[in-house]
Amino acid sequence: MTRAMVVYESVFGDARTIAHAIAEGLSASLPADVVAAAEAPAELGPDVGLLVVGGPNHAFGMPRPSTRESAVQQYGADIADTGRGLHEWLEAVRAPAGIAAAAFDTRGSGHPVLTRMDHASRTEEKLLGKLGARVVTPSEHFSVVDTKGPLVAGEEERARAWGATLAELVASRSVSS
Repeated sequence: MTRAMVVYESVFGDARTIAHAIAEGLSASLPADVVAAAEAPAELGPDVGLLVVGGPNHAFGMPRPSTRESAVQQYGADIADTGRGLHEWLEAVRAPAGIAAAAFDTRGSGHPVLTRMDHASRTEEKLLGKLGARVVTPSEHFSVVDTKGPLVAGEEERARAWGATLAELVASRSVSS
């Protein structure tokens, strides 16, 4: 049976919460596993029909070793290995050619101009493309109140709904293929 895998990077827990909510939404139609990027497999099997990836915006992009280290030093983030995260995993993982994929990010809800400059999900989509994945829908953005969270009210429910929509989208595309 085809299943979905949601791979995330989270610094303060908000992206992890969103990843689990997306998986809950997916699971109504499609079995879904959720795994942190640091623990994700080096190769996805042919049973993975949908790959969803996401994490926070750091310095207007995906977390990098330097921004992870900065989060540890400035905000007391608990990151076991600042050298590895979602970006590094996406550059190294092997996946079935043409796997359906989608991306999300978490971002501050503050200043609208700065929020538009956040590009983590754009980079995630580029890395998915290099992986040979087929991005099936535009990325989704989930808002946090401040650097350390929490999520803006309603974002977890919105993530569940997005997961359900993704499952329906993938199911309809596999039926029409």
